Amino acid sequence: MCGFKKLTIKLANLPSPVIILSMKKINLVTTHNEDVKNINRYQVTNAEKAFTNRTIANDTSRKLDFLFLAIETLQINATDSIFMKAKDIGLSDDFSSRVEFWKMRCTNPLRNTYNFTSLSFQQIDSLVDLISSMAENLYPLIRQLLSSKESKTLNQERWSLFTTRLKSLIRERMNVQRSHISSLLTEDNNKIFRELLIILSLSCGEGGAKRLKASLSHKS
Repeated sequence: MCGFKKLTIKLANLPSPVIILSMKKINLVTTHNEDVKNINRYQVTNAEKAFTNRTIANDTSRKLDFLFLAIETLQINATDSIFMKAKDIGLSDDFSSRVEFWKMRCTNPLRNTYNFTSLSFQQIDSLVDLISSMAENLYPLIRQLLSSKESKTLNQERWSLFTTRLKSLIRERMNVQRSHISSLLTEDNNKIFRELLIILSLSCGEGGAKRLKASLSHKS
């Protein structure tokens, strides 16, 4: 059985809080110790406690932006598809405006152009719904990249295409002077890029948006 199927079956047999905790522990773009502390504060013992007394983690804007980068890597002309999807799922006009959508993305402090504002709860909810819906459409591609069933050569070719394009987007959008961005561009083990795809895969399907939203927050 391929590694991706094993992961999917294993997660499917776990309660939602455990899945959420595993998503939270994935370190996508953490660059400061305080962000790590915020993530580690999240402790759950049952489903009821998992969704109470919750505040948004400091690195939420970064995580969401990097998930969108992964989506843009998987699909050419993804921006147009994102706007169409936003309209299809009934999001506000802000999500079909390139300027407003760009402003939301620029709340990520690792970007070249950084907007010194925070995402509202409503914006986070909408961005999460949008990522979950896009991930659902792209799931076959995500599954191919995470699967170990196919030949090693084919998998390496796919990963080479994915990482080359993602790194190109990172160079274009992010501040390469930041140490974390520099490490992403020089790292060859693809660990963080793989983590992006795992989170997207766990954001698909029934309850996927709720899992993603819960993974972006910590218990207050």
